Amino acid sequence: MNEHSNDQLSIGDLPSLEDIDWVEVDRNLIVRDVIRNLIISTGLLVATLVGGFGFLSAGETIFSLIGIIYICVGLFVIVLLILWPRLEFPHRGYALRELDIAQRRGFITRYLATEPFSRVQHVAVSQGVLDRMFSLATLQIYTAGGVSSIKGFHVDNAHQLREHILERVAEINLAASEEFADEATSTNPTMDP
Repeated sequence: MNEHSNDQLSIGDLPSLEDIDWVEVDRNLIVRDVIRNLIISTGLLVATLVGGFGFLSAGETIFSLIGIIYICVGLFVIVLLILWPRLEFPHRGYALRELDIAQRRGFITRYLATEPFSRVQHVAVSQGVLDRMFSLATLQIYTAGGVSSIKGFHVDNAHQLREHILERVAEINLAASEEFADEATSTNPTMDP
């Protein structure tokens, strides 16, 4: 029977996030996101101007004040939507390692996830309309716990990564099944290999 141990670890002995060599995603992601946000901003601008000038034309001071605030807040949101992709981009990245793929993103709320290849069930590459215009793709990694999406790959790189991950998953699964067969054979010598 196998002997298992559960030794206590020190936090100082664990690998640090600074040790990860993050790879930047394709810079076309900034342009794609700015265009997407400009499309959204167009509708928001119309709503802001109609609502704001609606309040301003009411003639009363309180409604004029509400109209000015409404227009200012709307314009601030539009400017933020347009600047957001550039602010967030330096915080996006991925790291392909021997046993997993890690990703980080987020300007205000930081997100860090690691998908071990031993848990991967399926990997897909998807592209939206704007993605195709800029040769971008999203790598979607499906595990028993859900799906993890990494945006901003050049489409060719996304397909290469997909193939690499699927190859690593197959290697890891084969090694695990061989180890399981060896264990079963060593614990039950009458069992055929």
